[in-house]
Amino acid sequence: MIALNLRQKMIGCFCLHLFFYIIVGVTFLKDFSMFHDDVTLLMHAGNLSNICLEIRRYEKNFIIRHDNEDYNKVLEYIDEAQKTVPEVMDDLKIMPFPAHLLNLTEKLKLYRESFLEDKKQCSSLKYGANCPARERLRGLGQDLVTITEDLVLFEQDKMTDFIENFKTLVLETSAFLVLLSIFTILLLYRAIVIPLKSVEHAAIAIANGTFSRLPVDNKKGEVRSVLRAFNKMSNDLEEQQEQLFQAKKLSSIGTLASGTAHQINNPLNNISTSCQLAISELDPEQNPLVAKMLETINQETQRAGEIVRGLLEFSRAQTFSLQPYQLAEVINKVKQLVAGEIPSGTTLDIDIPENIILFIDVQKMVEALLNLTINAIQAIPEPPGTVFIGAEKDTDGKNAVITVSDTGTGIAKEHLQKIFDPFFTTKNAENGTGLGLAVVYGIIKKQNGSTRVESELGKGTRFIITLPLYSEPEKSNSLG
Repeated sequence: MIALNLRQKMIGCFCLHLFFYIIVGVTFLKDFSMFHDDVTLLMHAGNLSNICLEIRRYEKNFIIRHDNEDYNKVLEYIDEAQKTVPEVMDDLKIMPFPAHLLNLTEKLKLYRESFLEDKKQCSSLKYGANCPARERLRGLGQDLVTITEDLVLFEQDKMTDFIENFKTLVLETSAFLVLLSIFTILLLYRAIVIPLKSVEHAAIAIANGTFSRLPVDNKKGEVRSVLRAFNKMSNDLEEQQEQLFQAKKLSSIGTLASGTAHQINNPLNNISTSCQLAISELDPEQNPLVAKMLETINQETQRAGEIVRGLLEFSRAQTFSLQPYQLAEVINKVKQLVAGEIPSGTTLDIDIPENIILFIDVQKMVEALLNLTINAIQAIPEPPGTVFIGAEKDTDGKNAVITVSDTGTGIAKEHLQKIFDPFFTTKNAENGTGLGLAVVYGIIKKQNGSTRVESELGKGTRFIITLPLYSEPEKSNSLG
């Protein structure tokens, strides 16, 4: 059996209805045409019947009174009948009719001859009431009346049959139309309403926190595509909810890390102060090893303090404010923050001209470039590998083009259009939440910049950021 999709079913139902209406319209037009012909013939037949009755009436008047006026009236009506008969015969050609109607014209001709003969022969007293021509005239007159009455009855019977048949046809057509409409409604109900009801119930369930799946049959069509898309959306929402929970946990961990950094900062200050006091009281020549160890402790304490200060600065909530800032300084901050994340064998290359100054939010820019740099480091599964951060001015000298690239695994083509979507990630739940690149995109966009990506599987990925260069406002010279 051929499986039809929803569009084909709807087109098929429409064509079926259209075909049915055309057939009904053509049938009704044909029947009405026949009905019009029957009405026309009935009118002609009734007119002819009345003419024949008038002929008989004036015939009787002439026989009784022998008045020339009655005589002329008979001839006048005979001429009128002879003109009407061809019209009736033309109507009879298009439909079946009684065979004895064929001699109607001949009967009128014979009646005229008999009437003229009656005037010649029966006007004298020779024959009296038993005039043979008059008997013949009466017989022909009766035949004319009988023929025309039969014709009228024949047409009346035909019209009665037509009305009965038409009533039956209307009832049958109406019944078929009702059945066709019921079939169409049931088809559309099964094809559209029932699936939409299931989608509605599933949407309500999702709103209540239950990610239910809809059953999808093997029939091809738009409804199947909608159900599959809904199930995909349900899966994505469930995954994004899990990622949102993970993001909330990371936010809580960030808050905890900020508090911990504050608490660690004081002991580090005490260690640094004590170490410096010990170095100042110690004679390096008497205890060179102890002096060297204290110096090492002091240096590592200073390094730990810088890391703690970087964490505090990065985690501190700030408003989005733009200011002119040197890009090289931003990259230095990023370099300090990722120093502990770079595995052995992975090289971080930086090429940033000193003369590139941007109008940016420094903290947000550090956050964006930090995200891109960490992603680039994680994209290299096994060293050796290289992460490159570079910048240059474009040909117009109005924008800075910042590049963050890696020699990692690259990104599949089907994922390139979605990597900036919130919660989309190709990493596992432990390494990513799918928010980093979305945050990067939003930060760059708020600074009137743009972000795009180029990647090839097995050859690495390159993120390209374009930001407007800072230009000092022109000073207006006023003449005093």
